[in-house]
Amino acid sequence: MSDKPRQSRRKRRGSGVGSPDAATTAPTPAVKRTTSAASKTSSATPQAKVLSIGRFERGDFERVEGMLAAFVNRRLADLIPQVARGFFAAATKQEQQLPELRSAFYSFLFYGWRDGNGVRIVDLFRRMGPGIQGRQLAALEACSQARLGLVQIQDVNVKKQRIRGRDTLRDEAVTLRDKNAVNAVRPGDRLLSWMIPWGTSWQPIGVATHIEARKVDALDRAIESMANNLRAVRRELPERHAANLYWVVYRVAGMRI
Repeated sequence: MSDKPRQSRRKRRGSGVGSPDAATTAPTPAVKRTTSAASKTSSATPQAKVLSIGRFERGDFERVEGMLAAFVNRRLADLIPQVARGFFAAATKQEQQLPELRSAFYSFLFYGWRDGNGVRIVDLFRRMGPGIQGRQLAALEACSQARLGLVQIQDVNVKKQRIRGRDTLRDEAVTLRDKNAVNAVRPGDRLLSWMIPWGTSWQPIGVATHIEARKVDALDRAIESMANNLRAVRRELPERHAANLYWVVYRVAGMRI
């Protein structure tokens, strides 16, 4: 497990500002998600769906994430180090400096971490943040549907910048659109990434973790073991245990097999 996990070569989209060291000592602009293991995410929570939510550009998404970061620093500064300590509990000091892990933390904080009522930071921002209209509103609607997916790659079309596969934890067909990821993955591989709706497809954001096909069996065993330890079913893992899922996949991606 000493090899560095292979990350997607695509350019990161959002969720990449700040550092874990800063996050544990002072507010840092970042995209963060639900991290509390005790948070309540019941079956009543709406499932993310691919919807036609309007047109927006990458710049609109990045501006919305910037506003999310400012919102966290302004209103939830004390929360940042708490979430960081939980997310990086199993990380070495060297790992805490890696850009891909800093990006993963911020994505988790914005879109995955939930408070005791199951509310994410992106949900709070929609309720309490500044009024947003037009394309930025469409980008915010997409961010509100962000989810962590573990995709089994079935078909890669470089010309169309399209990846077709299956979300192995939700057992759903998935189409991804990313001009750089298509050059990094092959059928049989898996890709773990936060993603947002993009028309009728999904757009990966942050930094994706690439698992080669030869490591898939080891990954399945590790995920099964984690689910048993957490007393959770596989479908619950992306919503209720996103941080645990990320670290298991990250470790397997770095294994020597």
